[in-house]
Amino acid sequence: MFINLIKNEFYLERKSSYNLLYISFFAITCLMFLLFSFPLSKINDVVVFTGFFWIIISLSTIKLVENSFAREKDYNVYDLIYSTSVDLSLIFFAKLISLSLILVVVQLIIFLFYITFSDLSLTLLTNFILLNLISNFGLISFGILIFLLTNTNTSKSFLFPLIFFPLIIPVLTNASNILFGIIIGEKSSLYVESWMILLTFALIGILLGMNLFGRLIRQ
Repeated sequence: MFINLIKNEFYLERKSSYNLLYISFFAITCLMFLLFSFPLSKINDVVVFTGFFWIIISLSTIKLVENSFAREKDYNVYDLIYSTSVDLSLIFFAKLISLSLILVVVQLIIFLFYITFSDLSLTLLTNFILLNLISNFGLISFGILIFLLTNTNTSKSFLFPLIFFPLIIPVLTNASNILFGIIIGEKSSLYVESWMILLTFALIGILLGMNLFGRLIRQ
């Protein structure tokens, strides 16, 4: 059942107009706009890139979460999914895993796009993917819960990012620090505290999702 739920998420993603291509285009457009607002000498600046990277990812997370629920309503399967006898925590995990993997692909596209402007090596990809997976679990899980909390409000499009951004600042800050270390080749042991903070947010988000998702989706 759990595998089928994940397959369903990817199926709706493939059929939807709010797809990976749209999110990737949105992310690359943001990156180009931000980078080229600086002098050319700053485009390869690692500090500038790592900061902008996680700002763009946080915006992409908002779009992914919103689109995930929007496409269920577009295909008239929203009530069908959440009125079944399936354990709603499984649906939460299916969304968390599928959206995290989609976001990893977006992150890889951005990173590979940035590499074309710099002299970075592809050997960084293993640590880069690990960082993104851990960070994404925290971002996506909190994003889903905050979206559902604000979903009943007429100003949800405003409240969702307004509440989401302050909560994820520790994730963005520490993920940016680790990404900076990965790019310049520093040892991961120098960023143990940052890794622990990311893991803590991921675990808290998962635990909250397990306990609150069912209540929020049915409110």
